[in-house]
Amino acid sequence: MVESVKAAADAAQADLLDYLGSQTAATGFTDDEVSVPAAAAAEAFWITNAVGTRVTAATLRDVLRRPDVAYVDLSRHVPVAELIDAPTRAAKPAPRRKAAPARKPKRPPGAADDDAATTWSVRHINAPLCWQLGLTGKGVLVAVVDTGVNYTHPDLRKRMWKGGAQYPKHGYDFENGDNDPADDNGHGTATAGQVAGDGTSGTGTGVAPGATILAVRVGGVERNFWKGLQFALDRRVQVVSMSMTWKYPSGLDYPGWRRVCETILAAGVLHANSIGNQGDDLTVYPVPFNIATPGNCPSPWLHPSLPIAAGKASPISVGATDSADRLAPYSGRGPAAWGTPPYTDYPYTAGHATQVGLLKPDVCAPGPGTTSCNHLFPGTPGAKPYRSFGGTSAATPHVGGCLAILAQACRLAGQPVVPARVQEALERTAKRVQGQAADKENHYGAGRVDVYAAYGYGKKKGWW
Repeated sequence: MVESVKAAADAAQADLLDYLGSQTAATGFTDDEVSVPAAAAAEAFWITNAVGTRVTAATLRDVLRRPDVAYVDLSRHVPVAELIDAPTRAAKPAPRRKAAPARKPKRPPGAADDDAATTWSVRHINAPLCWQLGLTGKGVLVAVVDTGVNYTHPDLRKRMWKGGAQYPKHGYDFENGDNDPADDNGHGTATAGQVAGDGTSGTGTGVAPGATILAVRVGGVERNFWKGLQFALDRRVQVVSMSMTWKYPSGLDYPGWRRVCETILAAGVLHANSIGNQGDDLTVYPVPFNIATPGNCPSPWLHPSLPIAAGKASPISVGATDSADRLAPYSGRGPAAWGTPPYTDYPYTAGHATQVGLLKPDVCAPGPGTTSCNHLFPGTPGAKPYRSFGGTSAATPHVGGCLAILAQACRLAGQPVVPARVQEALERTAKRVQGQAADKENHYGAGRVDVYAAYGYGKKKGWW
């Protein structure tokens, strides 16, 4: 599929790239004084069938008149702090309640200490029950598209993709353009830890501690994300976990992201994505723009409760809940809307009977008060191996780990990985969040995921 998409994009872009190539040697002017090339060297993106370059105003006017150009979007830089979906404030603690006695789950293969504790959030979604069946995500490659990964962390070191001599640091840094996706922020290491942290340092933080992590570091321009996702698809990942989003009103390329996600779905890749932490700031981020992109794209499986069913794409978008299954106040609020050309399949008008937009998010998972790997360990004196984490940033890798477990289940059963089936299993078995009235509704999605129940649902249907 990827090769066919590349071929189609090459054919569609050929004439435009030839024209832009001719303009790199031509002379243009800025302010009618400074002489510059009429166009800079162009970059082609097959994942969204787009071309990126820098041009003079005169060249831009020529491009806009071309019949092979649908539209032109300005590239903007957004600080990484605005893209990551970790909370900016502490969440209120859940009320104390008496916990029922629980069986001590078996540690997954590969963990250094069989007595290592497992975090509450991993237990809460019943991942250890899947481990007892041998379902740890083993053999599944997960692309963590984020701020990089501390691949020397003991809990992640054995979980990293081996890229050979070309990619010795287990991925690529598309922000700086080199093959060392080291994490100097901490966000990416925390998300990777919740996908696959194996508990070597004493605490099991990963939902799928047998999975393999491909580190894809991206920066504050959309093209870096697109290059990173292309890289992931070229490495045949089975899962994408992305806890970074582009938020209204940053001038993002909505159609471009929609096409990216359609390509990911066409490749049969499972995709968990955050939705942002602006749910309690509806003045700056009003509905239907409160759900951030690409979490606002349609999902692979559209719940029957949706009054309309139109286009589909890859993201299973994830809201955040606490240990008492309460929705985090900051978790993004739906619906989302797609009512502007070229995508008009989910229009939204407040109070309208049929223009109700796209129900979002799809599911929820633990976010506030969770624990994951600390990117400062072990290289920084005094640093501890684990840190607190939260937001829809934390909820998303919990679902990413669930996707890895279910992808492994498909592989072991000799069945194809079908994103719509996986999402249906997660939604049909989700536990209702406090305040949730319907099987699926805006803000809550289908509820908080239970990966063991989802596995059982798909097993009965013969999907894995």
